[in-house]
Amino acid sequence: MLFVSVSNPNELPFLPPHVDAVEWRLDLFPQPRITQLPPFPVVLTVRGSQQEALIEELLALEPPYFDLEQYLSPSFLRRVLTSYPKTRFILSYHNFQEVPDLEALCSQMSQYPAYTYKIAVTPRSTSEALKALLFVKKHPSVSVICMGELSSFARVLGRVVGNRVNYACLGEPVAPGQLSLGELVSIYRYPRLNCETALYGLIGDPVDQSRGHIYHNGVFEARGLNAVYLKMRVQEEELAEFLPLARELGFRGLSVTMPLKEKIIPSHPVNTLLFQGAQLLWTNTDGVGALDAVERRGSVRGKRLLILGAGGAAKAIALEATRRGAEVWIVNRTEEKGRALAAAVGGFYGVPPIYATIISCTSELLPVELRQGVLAMDVVYVPRETPFLQKARLAGAEVIYGEEMFLNQAAAQAHFWGMDI
Repeated sequence: MLFVSVSNPNELPFLPPHVDAVEWRLDLFPQPRITQLPPFPVVLTVRGSQQEALIEELLALEPPYFDLEQYLSPSFLRRVLTSYPKTRFILSYHNFQEVPDLEALCSQMSQYPAYTYKIAVTPRSTSEALKALLFVKKHPSVSVICMGELSSFARVLGRVVGNRVNYACLGEPVAPGQLSLGELVSIYRYPRLNCETALYGLIGDPVDQSRGHIYHNGVFEARGLNAVYLKMRVQEEELAEFLPLARELGFRGLSVTMPLKEKIIPSHPVNTLLFQGAQLLWTNTDGVGALDAVERRGSVRGKRLLILGAGGAAKAIALEATRRGAEVWIVNRTEEKGRALAAAVGGFYGVPPIYATIISCTSELLPVELRQGVLAMDVVYVPRETPFLQKARLAGAEVIYGEEMFLNQAAAQAHFWGMDI
């Protein structure tokens, strides 16, 4: 079930497509008392412990759904939950600070009969959100709602793990981290998701500006695949816990961004993972994505290519450029790290007097000369016009936007996952 929450009866005078019912947050209405129900399914919700008389007044209208908070008096809960057979009750719990002991809470709530036990909690990490979602798979009568911006991805997965109720908003979120109905339907194809949906995603920190979810979900849509791609903020210290949880939940492939690219496999820059049985396969598509973009303008074989930066993306691009026969030069803000990368790829450290291509893999504007006749590329694609590319354009260089590399490497990721485009 997908519900859309509103705080005013005039905010949504009809049932939108793909929505099973409209939640009327009566405690937020200008006047919480109503005398009749609308001509479409509603969930009536009243928050607050001093509302028992109002709740019984509303239940007399026989609404299709009613949200009751679990901290209401036990005698009141037992009475109303067995006195209105035409209403499906959602017994709810909210915790805006943490995820409590879910087993103990579920045991406590399940002493009362209800259509579902809604447990809205606030995970403090993505791994904690995955654990909450796995809890739902083992408890079919439970609906876990993960709140907070960190857990927005879990709102999409509610349908996949079997939540009986899930929530969306139309405009401003009613709860932290809530996604809009438009996002759920247009980007994530929410109505088509089910327990068989294949899961893919991006991990790293930050991930907010990535457009990977738009690209990959668009590919899934075009190919008619039952799959969804999500963005998840994963920090280095939780990576060891996250990966087995992701496998258990059903993730098949992951894109990896900073700061995790060099944390998956020591000394190797990794941007793509594939769960295949008990194996964790990996590759890096950054180098292919960048060099394919460059070589659309001409081969790099036998030419000098200058790379700014010495991180994971720089290493992947340097390796691929060397494989394609380029003479690779590295310059980095930290000379020691730059020299180490140059030695690792069989290249040179410093800025050569003449070079054909320069690729920026750093946010730093390093003191290098840009001039006409040089091909300049930035691996960053948000913003499109980076300071480096602005400088290159003013110098008369030909520029390649990071978006081209992104599209190339994303297509290569899809291929690695077995989804040839």
